[in-house]
Amino acid sequence: MREKSNIVLLSILLVFSVILSACNKSSGASGEGKESSGEKVEIEAFAPKEDKKYKLDWAPYITDPVSQDAIMVKFYEDKFNVDFNMWNLDHQNIHEVLNLKFAAGEVPDYMGQGVEISNLPKLVQQGVLLGFDEEVIKKYMPNVYEKAIKLDPNWLDYAKVDGKIYGLPEMRTVSNYRTTIVWRSDWLKKVGIAKTPETLEEFEEAFYKFAKEDPDGNGKNDTYGLSLSGIPAIFGAFGYLPGYGPHDWQDWFWQLRDGELVNGAVQPEVKEALKLLNKWYEDGVLDPEFITGENMGGYWGLSHAFINSKIGFSGHAQYYHWNSPLTDAPTDKGAANYDELMKVNPEAAKSLVHGLPPEGPDGKRGLYAPNLIAGKIIAFGSHLEEEPDKFGKILQILDENSGKSKENYIESIMGIEGEMWVEKGPGERVVTPEYENVKGTGANQFSNDFGIWDYEELRNKFAKEHKYDVGAVRNELLTSLPSESRYKAELLKIRNEAYISIITGDKPVSYFDEFVKKWDQMGGEVLKKEANEWYKTIK
Repeated sequence: MREKSNIVLLSILLVFSVILSACNKSSGASGEGKESSGEKVEIEAFAPKEDKKYKLDWAPYITDPVSQDAIMVKFYEDKFNVDFNMWNLDHQNIHEVLNLKFAAGEVPDYMGQGVEISNLPKLVQQGVLLGFDEEVIKKYMPNVYEKAIKLDPNWLDYAKVDGKIYGLPEMRTVSNYRTTIVWRSDWLKKVGIAKTPETLEEFEEAFYKFAKEDPDGNGKNDTYGLSLSGIPAIFGAFGYLPGYGPHDWQDWFWQLRDGELVNGAVQPEVKEALKLLNKWYEDGVLDPEFITGENMGGYWGLSHAFINSKIGFSGHAQYYHWNSPLTDAPTDKGAANYDELMKVNPEAAKSLVHGLPPEGPDGKRGLYAPNLIAGKIIAFGSHLEEEPDKFGKILQILDENSGKSKENYIESIMGIEGEMWVEKGPGERVVTPEYENVKGTGANQFSNDFGIWDYEELRNKFAKEHKYDVGAVRNELLTSLPSESRYKAELLKIRNEAYISIITGDKPVSYFDEFVKKWDQMGGEVLKKEANEWYKTIK
């Protein structure tokens, strides 16, 4: 009997030893050595082999199909001694397309789109992404690593799941600049205002005059102070941005309050902004059609309400949708709104002035600015765990094009200098006539933005000259929350309903307090807790 018991005990111990052995094997590539199939992989294993020609399944961000023999595809194949298999995936439906590919067992080596901070944990769970250690990036992408870490020491942390890195977060130089504040100065002069408004009181004065004093001179009562895109600036004057506005990329906004993350939508200061907006609506100063916004279709960055002289102030889109021509070249055009306004009213286009967000009662001002961390993750197929040298080759290509020099970076975006484009002046690069209407050259398919190089020098110079670096407020939450898919959509719905009801007078301003309670009960408190748990890991 004792002998039988010993046999059973030994069998149980053997099973546990097998389980422990399996649990101790880590998944994903490592730079410090890891156990994979029982073998240690050292960082030298990621070194590309000189005599090997790699075939790379390349899935970049593509707006126009790129053929396998496109000029820049061939250029980089020759330069790096590789063969690129270009994946022309529909960027407008990239998540659905990638999911279908993954379900069919098709995973590219390189993914330049479709992987974001928000869906990273899910894709890691699916087992389609390669995990790796920081030492691998430090060794095989030294130029990008050194420069990116200086910009944000936490750079790689945004691509971590359970302590393992699963990609390279992109960063943006445009993050220095907030969204738009633009005025029709001809309207300001017409109503007797010589100075571009800067305070909330000065904004209000201009809005009332725009609505009441016929600034377009047509003898009709058909102009207003502001519409939907102007509303965020008013919230910003009270210190918090609730996410309500024309653009869905601004609609989920978290800021710091007393050292913790809070959603701007439910902060008490927002109630004061809504009270003011309700007054403007009742007085006919806020466009009664603000709910539908300023864009009437077509290109999203256009404010048709502004172009068609319905309003004389706008915060729609980004400053680079409004700038006048950046050079004196006869062929240089302005940005989208400027060009459209030039077609219908050249004098109005030439009268545009860019200003600051309004300063509120407590000296606060602010508007949305993109984060340095864009949310997009450059990722790699999990099958590269079996080909670490191939992964190293991809990293070397990215480092050469995106991190080694500005010249290399510009080449990867615009193509071959002298053949595909020429430099007319500092920062002024013009596509040659032969390539002006040619799509799918492969340019911009072999680089990534890590915030290292200022490629848009003229545009950013314009932004600085017009103080777009003043009043920039950034979302402090850079990840999706575990319960976000469960609660977020409904929370945004009740926020929009509450705000619209208060602004239009369907509900009293006091209804804001009831909305806040409902928000908390419908998942707001849960998400706030999760947001601060995440924030502690980054802080």
